[in-house]
Parts: sequence; structure tokens; C-alpha cells
Amino acid sequence: MKKNLLSYSLVLIFLFLLSGCRAPNHLAGGDAGGRTENDDQSSHSNEIQAGQLTAAEWSDLKNYNFYLSLFESSQTSANGIFSAYYNKGYFDTLNMVEVTVQNGDTLLKGASVELYSANQNLIYQAKTNIKGVAYLFPQSNEVDSITEVVVKYGDNVVREDYEYSQSNNVLEIEMGDTNTIKDIIEIMFVVDTTGSMGDEIDYLKAEIDYVISEVKTLNPNTTVRLALLFYRDISDEYITRYFDFTTDIEIQQRRLAEQTASGGGDFEEAVDVALDEAVSKAWSDENTTKLLFHVLDAPPHYTKQNMTKYFQAIYNASKKGIHMIPVASSGIDKYTEYLLRNEAMMTGGTYVFLTDDSGIGEDHLEASVGEVVIEYLNNLLVRLINEYHTGVEGKKIPYYQQNN
Repeated sequence: MKKNLLSYSLVLIFLFLLSGCRAPNHLAGGDAGGRTENDDQSSHSNEIQAGQLTAAEWSDLKNYNFYLSLFESSQTSANGIFSAYYNKGYFDTLNMVEVTVQNGDTLLKGASVELYSANQNLIYQAKTNIKGVAYLFPQSNEVDSITEVVVKYGDNVVREDYEYSQSNNVLEIEMGDTNTIKDIIEIMFVVDTTGSMGDEIDYLKAEIDYVISEVKTLNPNTTVRLALLFYRDISDEYITRYFDFTTDIEIQQRRLAEQTASGGGDFEEAVDVALDEAVSKAWSDENTTKLLFHVLDAPPHYTKQNMTKYFQAIYNASKKGIHMIPVASSGIDKYTEYLLRNEAMMTGGTYVFLTDDSGIGEDHLEASVGEVVIEYLNNLLVRLINEYHTGVEGKKIPYYQQNN
């Protein structure tokens, strides 16, 4: 009898120890504390701290020759890595024209720069950034028709004859104006919330929440206007869910915390619908810093209607001076990388991509870029916002050298 009681007691002790020794939470699982899908997701989100996701930034505008090299043949292939995607149509960023607008030593932000043909057809339009530079991308079948560059700033207009060539694609134009810059930052986060984002969505929410607070803290005298747009796909619970621009940062943080990942079902999502809506929202007409962070892991559906809408949304952002900064999450393919780098280039933005260094989420695609610095995503985004607003480039600090 005693032997049986002893055995029974040992079994109970073993079961008790087993229940208290759950497998530790692995970052790659994205399910903190062993929670299930039915647990309180807001509580789950609160357990995750910012400063965990790792990412890098790559500017094709600053490394344009490197970008062009991705379309050239190599020893192992007759075509460059991006050639097939270029041949799919819709995007042609092989003919960049870089225009700096200035008044003496003063660089003019917010000037509209336009390329025209002989019959006065508008070929491309963009606005200058904080460094007075606009990036324009006429199509390959249009470059021979360019005859004029027109710069508009306030009520002033400067027209100059211009003939495009690869050796004549960097221009400087003088205008007798003073800057009309407003100390206002307009930020919109456009976030894919389909089911495939589930491995990283709560971490991304924590990072974005930090960025929102930190930008306001670092710029106490700056007006920060924030909007949020979440999207899924056709036939999901919603296609887009939008919260308009407001200076009430706390209410936007609460709305961000409420979002979860669900739906989707196939690889492509309603990217075209989301960006078309995002660009058409109430961005101000003032000379402000306008930034759109596009967080996603999938491309738009490849149909003529969808891709045309997608392209047009990006071009409209260029005309309005909205800089798109895509943030590529786990699961993207090389074609999606190509599209996102076009998003960034056409709008004077930069390409951001998550990396495997954090151990969070599924595998991340290795980007076709040069040497980069791996940073924590939250600090990287804060750095970019300040750079676009002030023109002062911040230092890229490797994630392993930072204490968060």
C-alpha cells in the first residue's frame, strides 16, 4: 500500500513539474507566453516590447548605378535579377532625372518639378525634398520626346529647354524664392493585416507605437499629424480600415493596439486599393514633411486593373510630395521587393526590409542590395523621419550596439 502511495505521489509531483516547465517562448513563434489564438490579444501585445525587430535601409536613389546593375547580364545569367519583372510592365525606373532647385545656397523644398514633351504633354512630375531635390522617372519610350523642364514654386515658374540623356540627367535650377516650409510632419502607416502577417504583427505594432511616441518626444515644437490605414483583401472582413489624420497621438496608439491579423487566403492582397485610398486622403496642401510607411509581405493582384491603380497611386504620391517608405516583412518574394523598391524610388523614399537577425517571424528574403547596417526597426524609422524632416542624416547604429 505504501509502495502504491509512493508511486502515486511521484506521478503527481512529475505532472506538477511538467505543467510548470512549459517550453520557453521562442521569438520566431510570435505567440508570447504560450498563449493560444483565443487569448486576449491586447494583453499579448502589451507583453511585447519595442526594439526587437531588426531591419536595414537601402536607398536606390543614392545607389542608382547599383540599381541599374540589377538589370544587366552576368556570368551566370543572360538577364539581370530584375529583368523579368521589368518586362512584366507597369514600372520603368531606368531613366532617372535628378533636379535640384535652389536660391543661391538655399535649397528649396516643396517645388513642383515637371517634364514636358514638345506638344506640352506632362511626362512626369515630382516635388523637391528637404534637400531641394526631386527625382523624376520618365518611361523609356518617352525620354526622346522630352523638350522642357518646368519648376513651380508658389506663384513663380521657371522653364528651361531640356533634352534627356544618361550623361545629362542631373540638373540644377535657380529660383528667386524663399522657403515656405512648415514645421509639420504628416505620417501615415499603411499596414497589411492579413493572416500571413500574424507571425510579426504584434511586434510591428510595438515598434510603430514606439516610433509614434519617440518622434513626438524628439520634436516637441513640431506638429505631428498621424493617420492609420489597415488593409486586407477582397471578401475579407474589411478591405481597408482607416483612421484619419489627427494630432491626438494617444488615440491612434489605442487604435493601433486593437488591430489583429486575419483573412487573406492567397498570396496577393488589396495593395492597390489601400495605396489608392491612402494617397487620396486629407494630406495637407502646405509645404510639410509627408511620409507614408507601407508595412506588408505581399504584392497586389497581377491584373491590368489592379497594377494600373497601384502604379497610379504611387505616381500621385510623387506629385503630392508624399515619400513612400515600404517596410518589407517576412514572406515577400523577389518580385515584391522589385515593386517596393519602385514605390520608394518614384516617391523619393527609401526601401526598408526586416532581417532574420532578430529571430522573430518566418524567414526574411535576402535583399539584392549592397552593404547595409542592420538596425533595430524602431530606431531606424525614427532616424528616417527626422532625416526627411530636417535634412540631417542620422548615424546608423548596429542593433547589437544598442541598448533599448
